[in-house]
Order: sequence, then structure tokens, then C-alpha cells
Amino acid sequence: MDAVVNRKLRAYLDLVRAPNLFTAAADVIAGSLYVGVGLSRWGEIIGLVLASMCLYAGGVVLNDVCDWRRDSVERPQRPIPSGRISRPTALHLVIGLLALGFMVAACVSTRAAVIAGLLIVAIVLYNAVLKSTPLAPAVMGLCRALNLALGMWHSGPPLWTPAESGWATPAALTPIGLMWLYVASVTYFARHEAGVSSRFRLTVGTIGVCAAVAGLSALAWIVPNAQLSFLWLVGSLTAALAYLGFRAALLRSPEVVQAAVRSFVISLILFDACMPWAARGALAAILVASLVVPTVLLARSLRVT
Repeated sequence: MDAVVNRKLRAYLDLVRAPNLFTAAADVIAGSLYVGVGLSRWGEIIGLVLASMCLYAGGVVLNDVCDWRRDSVERPQRPIPSGRISRPTALHLVIGLLALGFMVAACVSTRAAVIAGLLIVAIVLYNAVLKSTPLAPAVMGLCRALNLALGMWHSGPPLWTPAESGWATPAALTPIGLMWLYVASVTYFARHEAGVSSRFRLTVGTIGVCAAVAGLSALAWIVPNAQLSFLWLVGSLTAALAYLGFRAALLRSPEVVQAAVRSFVISLILFDACMPWAARGALAAILVASLVVPTVLLARSLRVT
């Protein structure tokens, strides 16, 4: 009986891509710390983290629900095509997770509910309508940008933003735009990861990822009293991801490409950590970066992509 329960639990953890849930949480925590929402408001942050993880999990399960026919050919070991979880059960899980994510966000604030609602629309559009179109990378990038915005804007504009100027300031919009670029580029890079990807696609995707990370250096000029030591992480992360991406473009084997995609996804946590480091200091960055530990540990036995 215990073995059956463990197999079922593993199937569900695999379905929701459990390692990736911590990358969603990192977006919210980093966004909140970046704009000055302190840990004294831990209730709001925990609520937003829970909402974000539910919405992310609902999105990736919907992805598998919509892709089950293709997965039956390309990835038959996944939970739905392997028969470990039925498609109707997975669809019910999608509805429950998205509804729970929205309700938790609504308990935090009206703004959080609006952003969560927009995120749900983007998730459904990506998976059910646009995934096979050229717009797919842009929409996936929008999903992740909205997730970061959930942490940044749930209670108003950043603390350094004058009330009369609203939210559309470089300090507020730059991280969200760079998050969009990063995730859109990873999605473009990974479009044919199960087969043989074109060298052009892999090269362009790598350039986009590196440009997004390097672009965070702009925070040194647009964030008041920025902690310039964060540039060390920006430079190191850019170099590491450039190596992985261009190596994949050179070799083009599915194994190398998939390994690069996994590293790109996990590195989102370090991308996030750059923001609070620039605005609040190294301790805030360490809090975010620590989420790499459970992500990597779970990624040893559960899928990331």
C-alpha cells in the first residue's frame, strides 16, 4: 500500500513539476523585497507565494493536459500518457489549482486578484490556444512577467515611486520587461527540445537569455542607492548561461539542449535574486537564492521541463 501511495504522490509531484514551484515563489519574494515590502508583512508574502505556486502548478498541468497526444509519442513516460494520472483527473486539478490561486491572491489585495486574473487568462491562452503559434514564447514570457508583477504591485507602486507618477517608471518596469525577455527566450530556445533544434533557434534563444540577465545591470543606474555588488552575480550568471546555451547550439543533441533548458529554468531564481540585491542588499538576495537548494534537490528525481 505504501508503495502505491508513494508512486501516486510521485506522479502528482512530477505532473506539477515540483522543482519549478520554487522558481515561481522566487519571483514573488524577489518582487516584494525589491519594492520594499518587508518581512514584517510576512502574511501577505506567504499568501502571494501560495497563490503563485498554485497558478504555476495549474499552468503546467494544463500544459500536459493539452499536450497529451504529442507526449504519447515524444514523452510517453509523463504522468498522463503513461496512465499514472488520468486526463480528466488532471483537468480537475487544473481547475482547482487556478481557482485556489485566484482566491488566495484575492485575500491578499484587490490588485493581487486583478494580476492573478490576468495571469490565469494568459496561462489558458498559452496552453489551449497559442502554444503552437509564433506568439507562444511572447505569451509564456507574459505569464512569468505577471508573476513577478504579483510580488511587486500587489499593494501599490514601489516605495521609491512618487504617487503622482504611478507605476510606469523605469525602476518598476525594467525588471518585469527583462523577466519577459528571459522567459520568452527560454521558451523559444526549448521549442523543439525533444528533437533536433536548429542552431539558429538555439543561438537566438541564448542571446535573448543573456541579454535579459545582462540587462539587470541597468538597475545600478535606475534604482536609488543601488548596491553595486549585485553586478557580480549579474556578470557570473550571464557568463554561465552563455556557455550552456552556446554549447547547446554547437552540439544540438536533445540531451544537451534539455540540460541547458533545465539550467535556464533553475537559474531564474538567481535572476530574481539580482533584483533585491540591487535594491535592498545581499541578505535579501540570499533569502531568494536559497530557494535554489530545494529546487536542485527535487530536480534530481523529478522533471523540470
